[in-house]
Amino acid sequence: MLVLLGPCYGEDKSAPIEPDTPETNLLDNGGLETGREPWYTIVEGNGFAVTDARYLSGTHSALESMRDPVGVPGSGPTNSKVYYLVQEIPPDEFPEVVRGNYFVENWAKGTRWQYLQFVIIVFPVEQPNYQIRYPLAGIDSEPFPIGNAKFQIVSKEEPLQGEWVPFEVNVKEDFEELWGAVPEGFEKLRLLFEVRWDFSQEATGLRSADVFWDDLYAGQD
Repeated sequence: MLVLLGPCYGEDKSAPIEPDTPETNLLDNGGLETGREPWYTIVEGNGFAVTDARYLSGTHSALESMRDPVGVPGSGPTNSKVYYLVQEIPPDEFPEVVRGNYFVENWAKGTRWQYLQFVIIVFPVEQPNYQIRYPLAGIDSEPFPIGNAKFQIVSKEEPLQGEWVPFEVNVKEDFEELWGAVPEGFEKLRLLFEVRWDFSQEATGLRSADVFWDDLYAGQD
């Protein structure tokens, strides 16, 4: 089940949504208030910064900055480039929901396949991993086939700029629907919050975005 909640403010723009308490959050440092750890990036140089330039609650958020003109190569089978915010968790129980907030500015879409995405990967013990990818904004169809992944598009619109946008996905329901069962007996889960582009050969201009993430949560509803 997918829920894109829309702009995070109602009529009173001085009243942000209350963040989840740390005691219920399987993600450590979900608001980026204590620095980078245990968040990390996969590819050095394609990562994130902890910033106080924008934030929803507290005084910090994670910032992914993308500035890739035509001619910048990607990597992998689709010749892509991904800017990552990643955390791994070993919960005893599979989370019911993942939710959070993002803020986008300086969005210049230099290719059709430029988008925001949340990914959750399950690592079973001694078996191949499998995952669900949730495009949050920027594309209206699956970008490419991948054998161990299912796509569940949250929004087919371009990202709203200049406002905090909350999102929520019921990962438990989605794994049951798309993979046939709720994961059990897994070693760990990996959660990734990304801005990315694919198919660099199709680029027509600058691929640009500043994406802030804040108050990220995984746990029971």
